Amino acid sequence: MILRAQTLAAVLAALAIAVISFPSGAADVKLPARDEIEDAIPEGGALTGRAIFDRFLDNRLHSAVQWQTVVSRDPGGNEQRSRFWVRWKDYRDANKKAVDGVLAKTLVKFQAPEDMRQTGFLMVVNEDRSNDQFIWTPSSGRVRRVRLAGVGIMGTDYTFDDIGWKSIEDAEYQRLPDEVVDGVGAYVLEVTMKPFIDSEYKTMRTWIEKEHYVPLHTLYRDANGVETREMLAEGGSIENFDGTWIATRSTMYNLKEKTSTSVYVEALDPDVSLADQQFSTFQLSLRH
Repeated sequence: MILRAQTLAAVLAALAIAVISFPSGAADVKLPARDEIEDAIPEGGALTGRAIFDRFLDNRLHSAVQWQTVVSRDPGGNEQRSRFWVRWKDYRDANKKAVDGVLAKTLVKFQAPEDMRQTGFLMVVNEDRSNDQFIWTPSSGRVRRVRLAGVGIMGTDYTFDDIGWKSIEDAEYQRLPDEVVDGVGAYVLEVTMKPFIDSEYKTMRTWIEKEHYVPLHTLYRDANGVETREMLAEGGSIENFDGTWIATRSTMYNLKEKTSTSVYVEALDPDVSLADQQFSTFQLSLRH
């Protein structure tokens, strides 16, 4: 990486100056080899906030089908369990460019509880315009176009902004001093959304695990700087799915409403072959 190379060059230059400044007759000083210096520099020491967040974004599957159980809690601690599966596909080409204006598609289908069974959501993430969102419920029997930015998915504390596509160009990134989260080393980033990005939050601080670039802790703030939500993932739940690392147990807290939602990933099929027809509005009405 360019930044790392610049760091190495700076170290070598400093060592060279130190040698030149020795008085004549001093004992010969042997400079360490370049690879020895590189090994001595802490991993990630030269990474910018943007580079770290870009590595987090690269830690995602091209396509996947995921099953999970969700436990939602009200302010009194009462729980409601639901279960759904998520079908997801990256539509970008080999150069990471949108195809026909589409970046990604996500389809969610509920399996439980009974009153939510077969309810489905479809999100089409577009490059140059607002995302398309659709919902189908058994009670209505029809597909409706909706606008659900910042709205909890079926009573949970997770929103479509959480499952939607994120681009490195959506925000500005500032790296803060590294910290330790639950015994795990983490990069700390302050992320500020750009003005033209339609998002429920305007800034966030996120702690990203260093080895696999998995977020362990994230604080979301609104336009007034008020902390609105908080995500905590269990470091011990990080698993490898075909080269992509995912925290299989995490909880989102709504700090205003005093509610929370925990997600437990039960199974995940990575990089499966998914046809475009599997992300059509017709698929929402099918009983799976």
